[in-house]
Amino acid sequence: MSVRDSLISVLPIAPGEILVVDDEESARRAVIQHMMTLGMRVTQADSGVRALEMAHEKATTLDCIMLDLAMPGTDSWDVLARLRANPETASIPVMLLTFGNPTETEMLKMVEHGATDHLAKPFSSLLLCAKVRAVCERSRTQRELKNKLQFALEHAAHDALTGLFNRRYFERRLKEEVAHAKRHKGPFSVVMLDLDYFKLVNDTYGHEDGDCVLRHLAELIQAQLREDDVPCRYGGEEFVLLLRGTTGMAARIVANRLRVTLATKPLRLGPKSELRHITFSAGVAAADERNAYAADNVVSRADAALYRAKRAGRNRVELESE
Repeated sequence: MSVRDSLISVLPIAPGEILVVDDEESARRAVIQHMMTLGMRVTQADSGVRALEMAHEKATTLDCIMLDLAMPGTDSWDVLARLRANPETASIPVMLLTFGNPTETEMLKMVEHGATDHLAKPFSSLLLCAKVRAVCERSRTQRELKNKLQFALEHAAHDALTGLFNRRYFERRLKEEVAHAKRHKGPFSVVMLDLDYFKLVNDTYGHEDGDCVLRHLAELIQAQLREDDVPCRYGGEEFVLLLRGTTGMAARIVANRLRVTLATKPLRLGPKSELRHITFSAGVAAADERNAYAADNVVSRADAALYRAKRAGRNRVELESE
């Protein structure tokens, strides 16, 4: 039985992607030939500089980097250190290719630099494939778990109906913003929005159309706010906006612009597609130079301003009293 047949019988083919870093083309070809046996995609680099570039480009898909320790003009230890220092490439497994068995000192250095494994040249074809396959399988499993965790965290922080952040996420971000304001004397504002007569919309057209109204407002909010702003559904028909680097006066302008946009974009609701203009009332509170960056009770201050807007006739924005 040939080596190829032996490998196929012992090791099930597992697709993956590796980066082979070696200055010798013949060495790269030898690795590539064996990786093709496993059905893996291979990218090549003949220098440490090129390896770092390619690792950065393929950080989300690479299962393993095979790095030769003895490349002329390249400090492979430095390459490994830079891979580990970059958050985007830090978790990619790196297998070091050594000439002969490494010394105890080199083994300790591998551990200190975060190498996943090593393989001595000239290497056994079977051992090479077995090690690479095992490393790649672990790498893909970890990446899948990481993606699932990220997905879960993102969805746990979002409101299912509107896609905006939820109240729990807002409360966490608010604590961070308060600490930032106290430390850097930088302004931020909170805008509390509440849809006017929303219960009447639900009672007249039904909850399904009420949900359409909530999603409509959420879409307008997302379209108008900056990337650094935090729009949240606070609960029911109430929304809250956390605006970093924004004074109370500026936040009132933002809220009024959004209020006008909503009021001028009516929705068709109910079985007869009746045209309905939707409005909201809003209250603004801030930690800025007007109040010496006081961030305590900023939400309750915005809420008080919101109720003042409601009492004043709705469809308006009120800034907290000085």
